Amino acid sequence: MKKALLLLALGLCLVAVALAAPDFSGTWAMNAEKTTAANPEAPAGGGGGRGGGRGGGMGGEMTIKQAGNVLTISRMMGQNAMESAYILDGAEHTATSQQGDLKYKAVLNGNSIHITGTQGSQRGDRPVDQTYTFSTDGKTLTLATVNQGQNGATTRNQVYDKK
Repeated sequence: MKKALLLLALGLCLVAVALAAPDFSGTWAMNAEKTTAANPEAPAGGGGGRGGGRGGGMGGEMTIKQAGNVLTISRMMGQNAMESAYILDGAEHTATSQQGDLKYKAVLNGNSIHITGTQGSQRGDRPVDQTYTFSTDGKTLTLATVNQGQNGATTRNQVYDKK
């Protein structure tokens, strides 16, 4: 009897933990009115290169699929389809792409996923620091990207609405 109650309690705890973790899956459209540029004097919308203050090239729409501890993000970067997969276990991983190797750690913490690491490129390694935060109502996703520049770190907040 005690064993059955213990197993029941353990099962209920596991269900509660599973229900508590947010599911980031869905199609997300950027809300340009709520998105802020890394450089407050630059426009928030679309042009520019990767990571710059002028839009960072990561606007528009993205699709996220979350299966267990794997998060896959698909989006268009100009005419190119880009897909990134992250393992959310806090360990260091390497992902290879056309841009170079990404060495990262991704951690799910409550309603946020924090990804840190370095992206290799022809011009050398550059730091990666992104945080995806899921709203409590499940309708909004905010991507905070910290960029290191000549004048120090700047943060760009891109806000996405669930479609």
